[in-house]
Amino acid sequence: MKRISQLRWVVLLSILLPLVCFGLTQAVPADGTVTLGISPQILELSANPGESQTSTFRLTNASKEAVVIKTTAKNFTPRGEEGAIDLTEIKTTYSLSDWLTTTPSSVTIAPSATEDFVVTVNVPKDAEPGSHFGSVVFQTVPPEQKGTAALVSQEIAPVILVKVAGDIHESGQIASFKPAQHFYSLEKNIEIKSRIKNTGNVHFKPSGTIVIKNMFGHEVATLQLDKKNVLPDSIRDITTAWQPSGFTVGRYHATLTLVTGSDNSISTAETNIIVFPYQIIVPAIVILVLLTYTLYRGRERLSDAAKALRGKQPGK
Repeated sequence: MKRISQLRWVVLLSILLPLVCFGLTQAVPADGTVTLGISPQILELSANPGESQTSTFRLTNASKEAVVIKTTAKNFTPRGEEGAIDLTEIKTTYSLSDWLTTTPSSVTIAPSATEDFVVTVNVPKDAEPGSHFGSVVFQTVPPEQKGTAALVSQEIAPVILVKVAGDIHESGQIASFKPAQHFYSLEKNIEIKSRIKNTGNVHFKPSGTIVIKNMFGHEVATLQLDKKNVLPDSIRDITTAWQPSGFTVGRYHATLTLVTGSDNSISTAETNIIVFPYQIIVPAIVILVLLTYTLYRGRERLSDAAKALRGKQPGK
């Protein structure tokens, strides 16, 4: 009987222990999802040395809980060629963080509420002409919590671009111009990649036109290059989508005309686009060959039948 009683306690504990552990796990409040929004996401200013300018950023807390926000000014550097950036505290020729002050520097934002932050750009009198870029990082401060649960802060960082007047050189060139693939078939979007290099000391948005002609020299499309910022000492990969209308096949010739600089200097580049919808053409050729063979064999049989009717031996 004593052994049976012990077994009952073992079974009871094996059932209750997971329930107790589950209850303790659920008692620890899970971190709520923090959703922040910022406007504007990109701020572009032009200033003179020694000048100060103020702008307002509006931060929205779309979360169900209040959040504590602190601000930090940082520099950034381009990462890759798609427009991504890396925040950094390292100072470069184009640094901006030392010029930025934010008011308030720290604040609590209620759920579903907004807060305006005034960012002042104080340009030194000896500031180097050209582009300077950085960001104000809005970072959440997690509440203090006992235990081993990891608390993760979130941040959002709008881009700030300042163009300082003076000896400015705006210039660029086409690093490469080619289709994204070696050939296309039935794709609705034919992507053309234009890599634009900034060879000056100030950011700019290149203006360009892509003209596409078919194998007979007839113009079939004119596309505008997307106007995206290209930072100094960097290359920006700008993708343009061509959406052909109707049946498209053959070799197409594309010409990019790029306009850059205050003097509107023009540079050009050319490439070929091969479109071969094999999913349609190959079956069509097979059907045509089979149809031709069938008609040929049918004609031979008709010829033999006609000879037989005239009293001649078929095949002679």
